[in-house]
Amino acid sequence: MAIQLFSAVIYLPIIVICMIISQIYFERYWESFQGNKLANCGLVAAITITYFIQEFCLLQLSLLNINEVAFMQVVSVTMVFRNSKNKLWWGLLAITPIFANAVEVLLGIESISTWWIWLGESAIFLLVCGVLVQWKGISIRIRYPLAILSLSLVGIISLGIENNFTDNN
Repeated sequence: MAIQLFSAVIYLPIIVICMIISQIYFERYWESFQGNKLANCGLVAAITITYFIQEFCLLQLSLLNINEVAFMQVVSVTMVFRNSKNKLWWGLLAITPIFANAVEVLLGIESISTWWIWLGESAIFLLVCGVLVQWKGISIRIRYPLAILSLSLVGIISLGIENNFTDNN
């Protein structure tokens, strides 16, 4: 188990970094086609589909290796901090917790009865990121780690709420 956890600690962040790099290149390509509506719509669809395929793969890898869902919003958080004016990243940031929890329901890991916690998790984290992106009084080097830390805290709090309101028999 220790070797499996160690390898996951190494390669899951590497996979996330590769995902971020691919999304940056998609975004740059997309920006070069802003005048062409058809290409623009196609590239938005390509970015969105690629994003959710990447998130699904990350979900599966983290479940297989550490039995927990990890790193699910890191790509969208990074992209929001990189380009806060892009509404696509804000939308992906908002629906990622709902997507991840819906997949967990389909896999039999999560119960659909906690849907309200998913929405709350999404809304709170979106609000926290919105505040941190706009808070120009401190360095991005502090705001970005605070966003990632708040992602962890929101996840821990939602797990606590979920365990208090569900029957774990």
